[in-house]
Amino acid sequence: MGRTTRPALALIATLIAAPITAAADTVLWKNVGGWDISFYPGSEGCQAFAVFEQDTAFFIGFDSTGDTLTLEVTILDQRWGSIEQGKEYDISVKFGNESPWNVSMDGLNIDGYPGLNIEIDASTDQASLFVDEFQRETRMAWSYSGALLGQYTLRGSRRAFEEVIACQRSYADAQASQSDPFATSKTDPFSD
Repeated sequence: MGRTTRPALALIATLIAAPITAAADTVLWKNVGGWDISFYPGSEGCQAFAVFEQDTAFFIGFDSTGDTLTLEVTILDQRWGSIEQGKEYDISVKFGNESPWNVSMDGLNIDGYPGLNIEIDASTDQASLFVDEFQRETRMAWSYSGALLGQYTLRGSRRAFEEVIACQRSYADAQASQSDPFATSKTDPFSD
């Protein structure tokens, strides 16, 4: 059974409206069924992380460093050494028996791990549908130019992304409850 995307859109819209600033260190929120949910200061958002077969690392969650909250998806694998930083790659992502997603992803290298990254405006139906399929299906397959990059289990993905949302909401609520919006600055430019 498919899950409706309207509640997810309402929640994402709420998150977009909340002020968010970076924390000093990555903060583990919770471990859920093989997924680590954490707040990442580099993206100023909460993300789910899992390591799949052959040490393929996968992240999905939010990035609030820009003007718009985005859904960020990153996949890293040392076997992909020819990926070039900043180059665009046309990738196919298929969740279960759903129609494949054909997306342009940016090449990157994080601590010696080459990989691919995409950011999707979190307020769009596209982001909501991507998350819905990620949560609902039990496996995903990634391909490039017809070559299978990997097929990975999504066991626990529903609960994992629910915790990503809870983590992001908690962080946004904590930031919104500060009485002084400049409380994180070391000096107050408005003081005498």
